[in-house]
Amino acid sequence: MNKKLATFFIGAAFAPSLLLAQPLDTKDVSPRIVGGKPAAPENWAFYTQIVNRPSNRSFCGASYIGDGYVLTAAHCVDNDAPNHIAVKIGGIRYNGTDGVRVNVEQIFVHPDFNTRTLANDIALLKLTNVPSGVQAVDIAAGSVSQYAVEGDTLTVAGLGRTSEGGSSPTVLQEVDVPLVSDAVCRQSGGNYANVGNVSFCAGIPAGGIDSCQGDSGGPLVINQAGQITQLGIVSWGIGCARPGKYGVYSDIAALRRFVDGIVGNSNDVPSVEYKANETLTAFNWGDIKQHAFAINNTGSVGFTVENVNVTGSGVATSPVIANDQCTMATLAAGESCQIEVEFGASMAGTATANLTFDIDKTTTIYRAKVSAIAKDPSTPPTGTCQDEWKPGTIYLTGDTVNWANTTWQAKWWTQGDNPSQSNEWGVWKAIGSVDCSPTTPPVNPPTEPEPPTEPPANGNAYEVGQNYNAGDIVTNNGESFECLSWPNSLWCSGTPSVYAPGTGTSWQLAWAKQ
Repeated sequence: MNKKLATFFIGAAFAPSLLLAQPLDTKDVSPRIVGGKPAAPENWAFYTQIVNRPSNRSFCGASYIGDGYVLTAAHCVDNDAPNHIAVKIGGIRYNGTDGVRVNVEQIFVHPDFNTRTLANDIALLKLTNVPSGVQAVDIAAGSVSQYAVEGDTLTVAGLGRTSEGGSSPTVLQEVDVPLVSDAVCRQSGGNYANVGNVSFCAGIPAGGIDSCQGDSGGPLVINQAGQITQLGIVSWGIGCARPGKYGVYSDIAALRRFVDGIVGNSNDVPSVEYKANETLTAFNWGDIKQHAFAINNTGSVGFTVENVNVTGSGVATSPVIANDQCTMATLAAGESCQIEVEFGASMAGTATANLTFDIDKTTTIYRAKVSAIAKDPSTPPTGTCQDEWKPGTIYLTGDTVNWANTTWQAKWWTQGDNPSQSNEWGVWKAIGSVDCSPTTPPVNPPTEPEPPTEPPANGNAYEVGQNYNAGDIVTNNGESFECLSWPNSLWCSGTPSVYAPGTGTSWQLAWAKQ
């Protein structure tokens, strides 16, 4: 999922990082400019870099659309605070001082942005002032089909890496990529099957040209007789310029209502913050589960909460609002309120409570939900927990498992990482306890034989281009190294010498010395 965050992108501010994110069902999602050339500055005067406040080094791309607003990908800024970042409009040098630098006053992330699938991957940055001497880009309205058809040439620009696992360029790069039909793109499988509602694809089947890590949030445009229109925002893709793996771009035309709802009301735009998706600890069906939804005003404009409603799905019985502090409450800047709900379950399964509300300042319907596993109290213990962790299973962001008498939630994509060995920086976080029998933590199911304590005399020798997975042991120059867990394991395989264990300049990003 994911092209800053993580990088599954999520954290393009860090290296290495992928796109998403952190959330898709893939092992290596990343945004990228590969196979391009230095861009003509006059054609990209609107190109914008997003930087950390004290830095000149960009971690995501963006575009200036006028009236003091910058357009980018939601996953680039979803976890940032306005006073931590700035933008450089018209700057084409990586880590340079060129361009018009402006601070950010407010961040608007699409209310339906999905960190798991990167759907609705779009955000707006309101700047502290309307800059002068800069150029804005026109953005698409209506539909992409009004501007281009399958095979038409589009152009994407960015300061991301010029190859998968490679280095950043000195100046802005651009590359032409043809528009791909939704039907063709979906044939790539996995999360590509979801393309077509608020996103589209561009690239060629053979690969070799694409956007890459660090290009997230940047513009994809069409040039029609000198008229440049931005159609897409760099969102995600699998690897960089791989055959059959197209770049995925947020569809601005399909998401135009979000943009117009903010830019068109720039003097009176609220900022509503809440958790859209939470997982609660398990409970017995027949019991009551309680939860408090919190709504926060993180902007400078007050708003009134209206039309609060709660419904159930899955095996949940009809939820009820036990305490409503929010309906018709006017929240000033920095204020918050809570809506307490109670729900049960009619049988074993997943019980979900869904909250919707709106405010007086926008037409947006805000949605949040909480889910919990309902257990059958009459079922005798089996010696294992429900939804027990399995080393060979792929888990996505937000998935929960039971292991060692604890319920765990995945913070990003994982496979094979033992929850009970996870620390505060690990892939799993503990969200509750679970009653298992016996009370002692279950033993990991047998996996591969334990690696030898001493490097073997032969075999296991590290080879550039060889496919390595998390936990694999190799030897290099007489020393033994273990491939780190995902996402770092992406750089163990098929990588240049920069990641060669013990000898490359960045080998610690992929390997741990034994």
